[in-house]
Amino acid sequence: QIFSSPNLKDWKYESSFGEGYGNHGGVWECPDLMKMKVAGTDKEKWMLICNINPGGPFGGSATQYFIGQFDGRTFTCEDEPSETKWMDYGKDHYATVTFSNAPEGRNVAIAWMSNWQYANQVPTTQYRSANSIARDLGLIEYSGETYCSVKPAKEMDQARGAKISAPSETCEMVVTYSGDAQIILRNQKNERVIMTYDAEEETFDMDRRHSGDVSFSDAFPTLTSAPTYGKLRQVRIFIDKCSIEAIDADGKMAMTNLVFPSAPYNKVTVKGKAKVKIYSIKK
Repeated sequence: QIFSSPNLKDWKYESSFGEGYGNHGGVWECPDLMKMKVAGTDKEKWMLICNINPGGPFGGSATQYFIGQFDGRTFTCEDEPSETKWMDYGKDHYATVTFSNAPEGRNVAIAWMSNWQYANQVPTTQYRSANSIARDLGLIEYSGETYCSVKPAKEMDQARGAKISAPSETCEMVVTYSGDAQIILRNQKNERVIMTYDAEEETFDMDRRHSGDVSFSDAFPTLTSAPTYGKLRQVRIFIDKCSIEAIDADGKMAMTNLVFPSAPYNKVTVKGKAKVKIYSIKK
């Protein structure tokens, strides 16, 4: 529901949105509404974020969004009512909200990096979950439709450290694609995460079913898959102690998944048409 107020005390009901649109598998929360330019055009459109739990593309929590126009009173969606657009195609990206008055008028978002299917069972001590890296949001067009673009916030460039020869507990991998490829992260116990890009099908998959400890929830061992809305050129993969965030450098795909290896992934294998560079992350 949308309300207006001249003084933040007295409120007037203006309109409602949502019935019949998108996914209604669970509760909608953390709404956010913003106007952005469509990249490469002179168009401006509005995006309404409505996080949902449960009902995500792979179960549990997720972030859906709607594209349209807003006149200050009513949001009018241009998407088909039955269509659901997801901001991130991993299992662990929820409660996404943007900062107010971000530098340069940017729309900078941050998400809670977990899923209510198992958030209280994850094998961590002294804390329950973390936030995603900050991300710059925008709009792109593909095949006549408008989608949310997601890129690592440009401040993440300043966090990039020296080039290193192998993955570490905290690092950034930059994968440059020229076709189909598979990237395999593993440790000495053969715990592994497999990321597969299919250029013809325009999909990016992440398989964490053998990533480490997956025993705490039947909902955790999962293969997640995302459309890429065109060919991937470069994907930036941010690895932390218990998370992997894969984000297309051009903003066409994002996938966030938790992992709980018993030892850090310290080896990467590349199969297919891709090259990998690895950088430390400054602390």
